[in-house]
Amino acid sequence: MKAVLWEGRPGHVSVRDVPKPQIKKDSELLIRITTAAICGTDLHTYHGIFGADDIPYILGHEGVGVVAEVGKDVTDYKPGDRVIVIAGEGFEPGETAEAYGFGDILGPNIGGLQAEYVVAPDSGILRRLPSGFDDELDYVLLSDIFATGWWSISQTGFEAGDVVAVYGAGPMGLLAAYSAILRGASKVYSIDRIPSRLAKAKEIGAIPIDLSKGLPSEQISKLEPNGVKRVSDCCGFECVNVEGKPDEAFIVNDAIALVSAGGGIALTGVYWAAKPSKGEPLISLARGHIQFDIATWWLKNVSIKGGIVNLGVDPQLLALIQSGKAKPSFVFDRIVSIEEAPEAYEAFNERKIQKAAIRFFP
Repeated sequence: MKAVLWEGRPGHVSVRDVPKPQIKKDSELLIRITTAAICGTDLHTYHGIFGADDIPYILGHEGVGVVAEVGKDVTDYKPGDRVIVIAGEGFEPGETAEAYGFGDILGPNIGGLQAEYVVAPDSGILRRLPSGFDDELDYVLLSDIFATGWWSISQTGFEAGDVVAVYGAGPMGLLAAYSAILRGASKVYSIDRIPSRLAKAKEIGAIPIDLSKGLPSEQISKLEPNGVKRVSDCCGFECVNVEGKPDEAFIVNDAIALVSAGGGIALTGVYWAAKPSKGEPLISLARGHIQFDIATWWLKNVSIKGGIVNLGVDPQLLALIQSGKAKPSFVFDRIVSIEEAPEAYEAFNERKIQKAAIRFFP
């Protein structure tokens, strides 16, 4: 089968023929992937700063597909069922994590979803696609970034009517802003420096804030003198400052300056540090620690939460898509074949596209 591989070369991914995975345990299911997506987290790997040492491995953690085969202990799915494949599970304390697309960096290597087939370790990592669905592009985002964006807003302590600011208007940042809008935010500010992203944020009803024009905290405070109640960081450790230079501490400090007393900040973008390895040869570019204004944070009595997301799909998100109230697929602007995946990665990295889906045809 064909698959997109990370081979430890920053700025490069490869499409290779690899052995089709086989069911080895009675609890496993073989899934034929029909649509996968390239996520912003995949770019951390593409940059050589987030990856497992045991290379090569298959990339991708957003996908939907069809059950092709089931182990004898599987009773809740059968061949032909359409499913959402969740990016991972077992991220709660004390559990063993299993995540697609990252090799063995977070737990056992269970493969990746940018491939024609993948094995699901058990049915718990799957969600059934509703009957009569219109577009896989809406549902593939429930593998990760729509659920993640929704979760990020929840982590801020959000309540309907709150004013929200989201750092980053990439796909996940847009879906965090979209989630806040769907949930009744009075205003949502979307912060980025890429004009096309800011334009997309405006299209969905957010107020665009151009990072290149100055500190977001200062720009927004002119409009919101009391600050904003909820702040979501959807950039993480590869964030840049006003000058466009890498600065891991920038968002945390600007968010503390921006958030109002008693508010909440969610650090949902990846923050990572490790020793250089074959899978992350440039990880030394990430410091893994920051300095922040603890006095202001303490005086404001602000909650800061972060960590790996609980990726269980909220039934509410499925219902919102089914009812037509939510259509998260607006973040896609490129659909490619698997052979075109390397070019899609390059375009995504250069901010020439918003988000790409990989379609697999029988």
